Amino acid sequence: MTTEKRSLRACAAQISPVFMDKKASVEKYAETLVEAGRQGVEFIVTPETGIPCYPYWRNNFGYTDPESARRWKETVVEFYDHSVRIPGPETEILGRAAKSAGLTAVIGLNEQDDRPGSRTLYNTMLFLGPDGEILGRHRKLMPTHQERFFWGRGDASDLRVFDTPFGVLGGLICFENHMTLLKGAMAVLGEEVHAACWPGYWSYAGPGNTVRDMSGARHPLHHSDQDAAVREYAFETQTFVVSASMFLGEDQVPDDFPYKETTNWKWAMGGSAIATPFGTYAAEPMFGREGLVIADLDLADRIVAKNVFDCMGHYSRWDAVQLRLNRQSVGPEVGPDSPPLGPPLPSGLAAALAARLAGAAGSEGPGPPRTILSSVPPDQAKPFLAALMEKFGPGQVSAHRVEVDGDDLDELGRSHGLSRDEIVSLIHDFLDLIRRRSEFVVPDLDLDGPADA
Repeated sequence: MTTEKRSLRACAAQISPVFMDKKASVEKYAETLVEAGRQGVEFIVTPETGIPCYPYWRNNFGYTDPESARRWKETVVEFYDHSVRIPGPETEILGRAAKSAGLTAVIGLNEQDDRPGSRTLYNTMLFLGPDGEILGRHRKLMPTHQERFFWGRGDASDLRVFDTPFGVLGGLICFENHMTLLKGAMAVLGEEVHAACWPGYWSYAGPGNTVRDMSGARHPLHHSDQDAAVREYAFETQTFVVSASMFLGEDQVPDDFPYKETTNWKWAMGGSAIATPFGTYAAEPMFGREGLVIADLDLADRIVAKNVFDCMGHYSRWDAVQLRLNRQSVGPEVGPDSPPLGPPLPSGLAAALAARLAGAAGSEGPGPPRTILSSVPPDQAKPFLAALMEKFGPGQVSAHRVEVDGDDLDELGRSHGLSRDEIVSLIHDFLDLIRRRSEFVVPDLDLDGPADA
């Protein structure tokens, strides 16, 4: 455990947006955070893209005639205009509400890209701390089917966790909670409490229960892959999963919305729930109405669950299966023959490093990945590399654990004009390079710094 706190009142907020109205939706969400705080909630999760709405009309795409093209254009622009920039006035309102309520919040919303020149939207989870400050965000890595009309794809920098008063928090969106390697990555990052955001609920019915039923009909829970995803995620990673699903009645959609009559709204039926590390429900799914799904959790249950099955401890076999976790984002200025980020490593320095590492490992091999100094200007590369080699040289990285305290991170940052996140990313790259040149399998990196390190 990363905290002495042993109890947590958690909430999956099954609340509807004010359809396609950013201002009103943010105000409603802020009121919900405050109300949850009144009920003693310390952690709350809202549904996928609840601000200003999930695009349930995704099947209506078409430029079949000028009129359909006009409707689509107007809807695209309206959807963009009512999405949120991080940070921005809307996140300030939500942050003040979280601070007033004294809770940690994960808010599902449509996000306007902050990259200059971009007008792409992202399906995003916004993480807010109890002090009202933004902890970070996670952008959905792989929009599903027609969702790709609306959202871009997140990148490796969005695989993050955050320190909170109740432990290490992470989150994934919709089908990401089915992605095996993503679940493994979150476990490697030390996740203890998990937020899952969904746009609604569905089941499988028909012959052999093989037909996806999105009619809003109720089936046994085990007919839904969402039920399986939430409970299995909790069991296999020994986390508490707070899962928020959207409820939106068709009567909440204005009659003048051009796709109201041709959109299936019925699967926005709710289904929010909270699962324990044993794969059981602390609060079973709620359907057919708005409301707060609340459960009081005993955080020590993670220890009990891990006594039987610890995915990062005694039940792991890193000698048999390993995970390669990329922590870097890719920007627009990289050419096809360039390293993923920044300038290439100077050839003389690359050769010297390759020789040093080859000598330490007792074998010859190719030079190091050029991403090792991806964010460091060429004139700073050599002294920074020397500092890392002194602290983490191959001869020293033979134990199971490497410890870096906050002073180390701050000193390296000051010395080389880099942010703490850039320092952390480079250290991870450096350790990855050493791993490839040595025989030990997966070192633990203990960073007394930002939790997303």
